[in-house]
Amino acid sequence: MLEGVAVGQRLLAGEVFAGYRIERLLGVGGMGEVYLARDRSLPRPVALKLLGVTVARDPGVRARFQREADLAARLSHPNIVTIHDRGETEERLWIAMEFIDGSDAGRLVRSGPVAPDVAVDIIGTVAQALDFAHEAGVLHRDVKPANILLTNARPSRVLLTDFGIAKALDETMGATQTGEVYASLQYAAPEQLDPDIRVDQRVDVYSLGCTLFHLLTGQLPYRATNTAQLIHAHLHRPIPAPSTVNPTVPKGFDKVIATALAKDPADRYSTCGELADAAARVLAPATPAPIVHPPRRWPRIIALAATVLAAAATTGVYLYNSSSPDNFTEAARDAACAYARTISTFDIKTPADAAAFDRQVDAGATSRWISYIQGARTTLDNSMIAVQARSEVHDLQCTVNNSTADHAQITAFVTATVSNANDHTGKTKVTGLVMTMKKVDGRWLCDDMSNTEINALTTAPTPPPTK
Repeated sequence: MLEGVAVGQRLLAGEVFAGYRIERLLGVGGMGEVYLARDRSLPRPVALKLLGVTVARDPGVRARFQREADLAARLSHPNIVTIHDRGETEERLWIAMEFIDGSDAGRLVRSGPVAPDVAVDIIGTVAQALDFAHEAGVLHRDVKPANILLTNARPSRVLLTDFGIAKALDETMGATQTGEVYASLQYAAPEQLDPDIRVDQRVDVYSLGCTLFHLLTGQLPYRATNTAQLIHAHLHRPIPAPSTVNPTVPKGFDKVIATALAKDPADRYSTCGELADAAARVLAPATPAPIVHPPRRWPRIIALAATVLAAAATTGVYLYNSSSPDNFTEAARDAACAYARTISTFDIKTPADAAAFDRQVDAGATSRWISYIQGARTTLDNSMIAVQARSEVHDLQCTVNNSTADHAQITAFVTATVSNANDHTGKTKVTGLVMTMKKVDGRWLCDDMSNTEINALTTAPTPPPTK
């Protein structure tokens, strides 16, 4: 029941709506209002999004608003805003979602161009979120700076929000009314402007390219005085070069933008990750090619990957249900051992293999650790793909250095055979992993990690006794 609030009125601080206590208005848009609210059942703030009373009278808009929650709720990813709940109260549709304390890339770019390394970092993180959504069969269809959130906390997190006009790939035809284009036209792919064309993930590649252009130059790729001119520009005008708009932008980005904004989807990058990788290469043209020979240096690649990318896989996440010191110590040790095995056992030949590994990494990591490892991920993934990285664990020994009810430090000695395309036999090595585990919502997650490659022993050294 709506408690003390008339339908159609703005909610005021202290009022309760659908079980959420309103704290303040966050923003107002064409679709409705967003409030900062407090969940009365759980100790967490939420962003409460209400569909406007006027637009809610349109059955199509109501269905689209409900589809926003259903589609976004399917996407569990550290860089996608989480949907907690949705419902209808006194004829008002609402969605409760993760509250992000911060700003957005739209506000960031209002003050002018963003440094290329910052722009590439933002685009790279959003690309991971989009590729994850595409694999789940969901298009975003409204990628733009305003929908990229940046947290105030340091290190800052980058999150993608507002799947309000997203639709499942298998619902592309007929899911929206003919003639309606809900995407923001400044970033809309040409095929989005024709309701008879079936679209795919490359519409998001195009929009992400427009977003990169905007971040690099501080200007939209196509400027127009009316909708007709803007549509004509996306369909027919030459693709602008960011270096001509902002001479400080490296010219290598011109080719990246030309590919991302190609009029024909077939000429674009096939995934957002490909676009992000191309942008990253512009800033690192002198980066040495991935090492494929001699094999003596190969263990260093694995050691580096373990250091930067290690985190708990799903199989390494354990529930903690007891305050007993013995129980939480054992749970932390078991979780650490499980993900130490997971990160040390892999066979990466393709980008899909690397992406699957990255998803496992993120699934068991704290947000702090995820933010830390993002910067080196693309380079390391490419290196491992290039050498066809493989690793098989033969022995694993773990010991607890210290632990409390919600933090633990674990040392693991991992004996594994590592190999690559040029060395199928492989080399046996021992790596010592020092893992900091943190209990978050009842799960033990990786919060920090360091490693030391000990030597090419065939057995692990005897660890110190468990404390």
